[in-house]
Amino acid sequence: MEYPSFAPSAFGFRSIRARTRTERRATKDKVALEKSRLAQRSGWEARQHRLNAPETSALLTSCTPGAAGYQSNSDRFHTDVVGEEFARRQEENAKRLKAAEYKRVQSTKRDEDRWTSMEEKAKQEDDYWQNLREDDYCRKAKKNESNVSYDILTMQYSQDAGGELQKYQDDQVRYRAAQRTNMLVVKGDTRVNYNIISGEQRPSLKQPQPIIKPQSMLQQANNLNRGGNH
Repeated sequence: MEYPSFAPSAFGFRSIRARTRTERRATKDKVALEKSRLAQRSGWEARQHRLNAPETSALLTSCTPGAAGYQSNSDRFHTDVVGEEFARRQEENAKRLKAAEYKRVQSTKRDEDRWTSMEEKAKQEDDYWQNLREDDYCRKAKKNESNVSYDILTMQYSQDAGGELQKYQDDQVRYRAAQRTNMLVVKGDTRVNYNIISGEQRPSLKQPQPIIKPQSMLQQANNLNRGGNH
């Protein structure tokens, strides 16, 4: 209800608008009177009450839409408890399946990584031994190899460049030994060609044959000479 505008007094008197009949009747209502007194209270509790007081009595048992405790009637008064329980079990079952799938994937990945690591390790070991077999100057590959180029049981020289070199060196030793023997006989005895004690004729000394270098050594020397000339 709208009231007409009321002009204040020009002489400074306090003008009070007359109350309507409805307002005078409301002042005699105990409920309205108590509400007005509660609204006029001062203090922190009163201010909190005015700020949080519901607008209508219906809000005493329900919340406005969007509030923290709001719940629609369709959610409050539902009757499908079995459906909720079934949905809860379905959610728990889905979580268990997801956890089992995660464990399976992790286990598979762990096994694949382990097998991959084992294969890489085996390949590295094979490459290591293959390199040892292919490397002629590797010490580990030649631990059980003989230092001489002939068979110590049959005394046969090896049929390779090493065997030829070994035979040439041994022949050189025998040749020098034979020369030394002849020199000892010549220098250690008299210069005559008979035995001064028995008078018998001494046998003539057999001169050792000089040793010829093998073709492999000569070819290697020629290659070195050509390389030095270039």
